[in-house]
Amino acid sequence: MKKLLSIIACTLMTAAVSAQTVDGRNFGIDGFAAYEGTSGKWYHAGGTTGGADGEVVKASNLSELQAYLQSNKPYIVLVDKDIDTGITAYVDDLSTGHLCDKQDGSEGVATTYGERIMIADNKTLIGISDASGRAPLFSRITFVMQCTHNVIIRNCRFTMVGAPILKSGENKIVAWREGAQKEVGDPDCIGIQADAKSAKTDSGSHIWIDHCEFFNGNAANKDRYDGLVDCKNNIQWLTISYNLFHDHDKACLWGKGDSDVFDNCRTISAHHNYFKDIQGSRLPLQRGGNVHYMNNYQVSSQDGWDLRSKSVGYADACYFKNSKAAILPDGGGVVKINEDPVYGVIYDNCSRVITGHAGVTYKNAPAKYDKEFPASTYVTGTWVPTDTWAGYYVNNHDKAEDVPAICEQYSGAGKIVIWKEYASEVPAYSQTAMQAALDNPRTIASSGQTYYTYDANGNKMTVAPAPTAIENVNGNVNANINKVQKAVINGKLVIVNDGKQFNAAGQLVK
Repeated sequence: MKKLLSIIACTLMTAAVSAQTVDGRNFGIDGFAAYEGTSGKWYHAGGTTGGADGEVVKASNLSELQAYLQSNKPYIVLVDKDIDTGITAYVDDLSTGHLCDKQDGSEGVATTYGERIMIADNKTLIGISDASGRAPLFSRITFVMQCTHNVIIRNCRFTMVGAPILKSGENKIVAWREGAQKEVGDPDCIGIQADAKSAKTDSGSHIWIDHCEFFNGNAANKDRYDGLVDCKNNIQWLTISYNLFHDHDKACLWGKGDSDVFDNCRTISAHHNYFKDIQGSRLPLQRGGNVHYMNNYQVSSQDGWDLRSKSVGYADACYFKNSKAAILPDGGGVVKINEDPVYGVIYDNCSRVITGHAGVTYKNAPAKYDKEFPASTYVTGTWVPTDTWAGYYVNNHDKAEDVPAICEQYSGAGKIVIWKEYASEVPAYSQTAMQAALDNPRTIASSGQTYYTYDANGNKMTVAPAPTAIENVNGNVNANINKVQKAVINGKLVIVNDGKQFNAAGQLVK
């Protein structure tokens, strides 16, 4: 059901987006993220619904984004501009990121300090593209889901380029908090995990990451940045769809080590993702868990989908071009390939390939392969997604031959309009909503850790700032700095008091 809201006041959404048709294709939620699960700790009615039961809000800066996403309250958060911390830092070089001893600008090059957002349950984050189709970019901010359930992220761009690190430490993001430099975590664009207290007992579930873009590049070495989308510990019912991953070394790690392979860990649908110029590995590197790898396009990349210890996968209608080892099936996992050649896998000028399988097609094959993986030895899997969920579905099951054109057209941010599936108009800043978010920060019960919001100077926030302007749908601004303001909305003069609309008689209208 589409959310309806005024330019300032918001109403509640009663159902998750289940269908969105563009060019005759359904881009609504599907795969394992659409699964409710069975009764128990991984169950969520309706599957992944994000912040569907919450208020629609707009985040115009990092503080607002952090407050809403870290609150215990459900929210649908809209963003229509690029966001970083805005706090200048000087590093030796962007490719290395070591913080200079002097931070007065007399040495090094400028970047900004980084930050971390600990996403709480029941959140939807939607980017709004500008007139040119450019979606908002989050720079040097790591988005972490720690023991988190029910999150949707769509139409956003993420990068760690220029993230500062300490000279003496690991490649950890450094933030500016309370007047001091503070390491706040790994430089993952998105990190999903469940080990606040113990990976044996903690869990997370129901996550949909869709139509986003992830990149880094400009790195001095492969360890400069961490993963683009990493997932570890006991995380269930994920769909990662229509994303663009490019210009990076180690893209996606799903399972942090050979000990992270306990039963039923990580159930993921990865479809219509476009991997381009990944000059390292991990597309993904999978340990344990079950992955449906469908309609993905790898081009000009090195080591691709790497099936390590106890991993289970199903390769379905994928296209691999100018890549070294698109599928590495010899690491201790098992894989099944769709046996229908129309919906199998295509190797186009790849040097390490699976051979002797009915579902594999070879195009522009080199005179001699660097390495061959005989299907009789390495393609011994039997699992398909319906074994886990009888009602499993993906909206668009495309032929392998068509995957390059489809991913080039639709994978990544800014390819389709998404935010209007969640709101009819963009709300203005609401001091009331911001204060409610600040008053309800998430505390993870198992660890006792509370996550706070920091302002533009890196100080902890407890009070929401008063509004400074009201924007109408045409972008006009009433620059009255008082809380009580006048604005023209939908052609009518209204009085706005802290986000609420009143008519000339003082009666509340919205």
